[in-house]
Amino acid sequence: MRGALRGLPSAPPANGPIGLGTLEDAPALDALERAAFTGDRIALASWRRLLRSPSARVLVARDGAGECAAVPGACVVLLRRGTFVARLYSLAVAPQARNSGLASALVTEALAHARRAGCALLRLESRADNAGAHRLFRRFGFVPSGRKSAYYEDGVDALCFQKDLFDDKGQGAHPVLRSARHYGQTLDFTCGPCALLIAMSALDPATVMDQAAEIRLWREATTVFMAAGHGGCGPFGLACAALHRGFEVSVYAAAGSSLFMDSVREPHKKRVIQRVEDDFQAELVARGVPIFALPVSAEGVIEQLRLGHIPIVLISLWRLHREKSPHWVAIVGFDGAVFRVLDPMARSGESDGGMSVSLAEFKKIARYGRRRQTAAVIIASKKEVPPCPQNM
Repeated sequence: MRGALRGLPSAPPANGPIGLGTLEDAPALDALERAAFTGDRIALASWRRLLRSPSARVLVARDGAGECAAVPGACVVLLRRGTFVARLYSLAVAPQARNSGLASALVTEALAHARRAGCALLRLESRADNAGAHRLFRRFGFVPSGRKSAYYEDGVDALCFQKDLFDDKGQGAHPVLRSARHYGQTLDFTCGPCALLIAMSALDPATVMDQAAEIRLWREATTVFMAAGHGGCGPFGLACAALHRGFEVSVYAAAGSSLFMDSVREPHKKRVIQRVEDDFQAELVARGVPIFALPVSAEGVIEQLRLGHIPIVLISLWRLHREKSPHWVAIVGFDGAVFRVLDPMARSGESDGGMSVSLAEFKKIARYGRRRQTAAVIIASKKEVPPCPQNM
């Protein structure tokens, strides 16, 4: 994105409302390009393609009406089918409209359109020498995410920025969920224990989060075998580990069979996994823990979040990282359109470990394997019992 800005907007936009562009706006958009940029311009033919494209949102601020209307500012949001990431491809404000608040209004509209399209992350590139644009983006909560060398036609680098579209003041923002702390797994096979540590830390701030605790939880919850390497942790084992620490739990998983059985070929290993899972389930039943042989649903997760409970949910890494592996994450918020997820795979210290996932995308990733199995463990505080709805 070029981002033709000078300084920060300081007042509400004096121009008309911002709306979706039409083919009639193409000449005015072309004129805006020539006024705003000396290079890397979008050609008139490209504007027409963008205005026709179902995967582009061309947002324009019009000054006037009809064929004589001028376009003092515009931006382009690109949507990619099959992902929850949008791109702010272009942001341009005419010289005479700068410092009017128009750039800020355009960014606000771009964020709103990305959310309405079901996206959870907005990315952009900006010229490394455009300090005014960088200040604007940071004010909106964009964070640096990389650099692209010689990205523009004159050889200037691009700085990359991105913004999670999760609104922590939106609906379902239970106070307990805001206290969740991220913990990045230190071993390849401990995502489940780490997701459990994240959930427990929100409900009990005294929870110790270190490698010793991570390994201790894994030893208690492991299924012993996986396809290769160390054993993974299923929902019943993780629920038992949380129960041993005084937390109230409930489990959503298919009863009687291990989620990871299909990944193991040797019959004797399958028998061991089933024996371990049966033992976990027997303890949970004896302790009165609710176990629902029901699929995990986005609606059920949202209800648990509203109550201040933290679901740890099994997802498939395929859509996120093109890895055919199961992975546990902690869900710590929903704002009406976007889930906030704390991912143990993110390394602590490099970021806050959080990612935003749209409602539509969550429904696609919250299942694993050829049978599209689902699983979740609901962690509640030590003084209450999670409700027992008929479906999740």
